[in-house]
Amino acid sequence: MTMLMQKPTSSQFALSALTLVSLMTLGLNAQAAESFKFRQSSVGAFGGEMAAPADNPGFFATAGLAKITIDKIAGPTGDDVTPADLGKAVAPIVLNPAVPYRVVFPASTGTFHQDQTQLGVVAGYLTETKYAEGRVAFAVNLPFVQQKRLVTVTQGLGILTPASASPALNGGAAVANTKVNEVMQAYLLTQNVETSGMGDAEFSTVWVRHQDRLKVAAGVSLFAPTGSYDKNRGPNPGFGDFYTLRPGVAVTYNLNPKHSDSTWDAGVTVAGRVSYGMNTTNKATDYKSGNFLYAEGGIVKVSGNWAYGMNLLSLQQMSDDTGTGATLGKRYKTYGGGPFVSFKIPGQDAGFNLHYASNFGGENAIVSKVLQLRFVKAW
Repeated sequence: MTMLMQKPTSSQFALSALTLVSLMTLGLNAQAAESFKFRQSSVGAFGGEMAAPADNPGFFATAGLAKITIDKIAGPTGDDVTPADLGKAVAPIVLNPAVPYRVVFPASTGTFHQDQTQLGVVAGYLTETKYAEGRVAFAVNLPFVQQKRLVTVTQGLGILTPASASPALNGGAAVANTKVNEVMQAYLLTQNVETSGMGDAEFSTVWVRHQDRLKVAAGVSLFAPTGSYDKNRGPNPGFGDFYTLRPGVAVTYNLNPKHSDSTWDAGVTVAGRVSYGMNTTNKATDYKSGNFLYAEGGIVKVSGNWAYGMNLLSLQQMSDDTGTGATLGKRYKTYGGGPFVSFKIPGQDAGFNLHYASNFGGENAIVSKVLQLRFVKAW
């Protein structure tokens, strides 16, 4: 059957019916874990403190300054995210439902870079009284975050399809390209910004017990949405309007407390921890990130007032995201770790810990490098 089409007039191929179904940019939607991150450090937390022989009852505090660089968002195969990974592309634009022509756009490409400085202050109290042979610590962590993001997007011009389209349609195609570029530039204005403010608060209760060379700590943390957050802005100090509950347990064991020995295990402590995070729905976006499992191992050797060690971790999403824009089966995964060095101030219950760590093997996750200096003090 042959269909006869009326030659379009200028009013027919004007973009009165233009619909941008979905403009692909590096928007952080429809991915594993909202914004490709969880309320869990992806570079670990073990340091020289794991070798501390005892915990002093009373007040304690920790201040940590971290410099974080994010140069990549890993897609499902570990490569940089693509339009297909994000579920976003510039849909073909129909010039007019009455004509068979449309403007088809090539895949977009782009780059992502974010510099972040974070100051975290932890204050807490360890009880004098023992419960089941262990003491209980109460702590709160209040972070201050400063972020600067740079996103670039390269979008090729749309092409009239089929190629036999009337030259009279070129004007409509030009308008379509202009509209796409305007949407892209508006998006970049929400991404390429600097922001700073309080992050989300963490409240923790931990039971701690020492028994000879073994130390066990079991507890739970609750993260509250106290941080600055705007769903229409790219970088945000806060994670969103939702809560995260994270129970966990950590164990350390001193292989040989006799530091003066010449054996390899003198002053060596090994440690491990595991935790499970559960998220509520982000009320600002109607998006619920899946639950996650975190595991970390570390080893440290003490020599005088100095300690040297390293950690290794795994952070895996255990259930699918749900809600607006969620993609089933698309889960966050990353590994990380690195070396650290610690110094205990002589005669003081205080010390410093310098830690460098980075991520690797990530899928559907940000890839970061972190240099952190932490000061710990007990009273």
